Amino acid sequence: HISPLLVGAGQAGLAMSHFLNELSEPHVVLERGEIGNSWAQERWDNLTMQSPNWQSRLPGYHYTGPDPHDYMTMPEVVAYLKSYAAQSAAPVEVGVTVTSVTREGGHFVVTTDKGVWHATNVVIATGACNRPAIPAFANEIPREITQVSPLSYRNPAELPAGGVLVVGASATGVQLAAEIRASGRPVILAT
Repeated sequence: HISPLLVGAGQAGLAMSHFLNELSEPHVVLERGEIGNSWAQERWDNLTMQSPNWQSRLPGYHYTGPDPHDYMTMPEVVAYLKSYAAQSAAPVEVGVTVTSVTREGGHFVVTTDKGVWHATNVVIATGACNRPAIPAFANEIPREITQVSPLSYRNPAELPAGGVLVVGASATGVQLAAEIRASGRPVILAT
């Protein structure tokens, strides 16, 4: 039994934990993997942030490293989040997968692969970028054409030989197109 229960130990969950600690509010943060799991497990090897390090700020915490005008890589973002969790004494329980959240009377029942929690409040801080938006027509593309989403892509060496079509020119699409092109492959960026 706990009052606030947070799901997700990324930026949002850790920031909320910071404020709850400031209020001396007992709480727990449940994380399915490690702190910063989406960054560690669902990003490509050479991801680079699009904002300079000096802009990397979380409540009560900011970048203090040697390169304020550089851009963090994916491993550096993971280290930054782990450092923030340690500095803010976030009560994170790693390796706990939430399987359901239901309302029961005046509280929530949070079922996990490690047991059941009862909480007055639940904050879902799992992020918005961990489900690929794949259009239905993708099922009609011949099976011999490999389709990869940014969540499963790690590096150009994992792709089969040949040209690559990158669909979408968001920061992710542009970074992936540049990385794959730099590996020597022909790339088309469709927007």
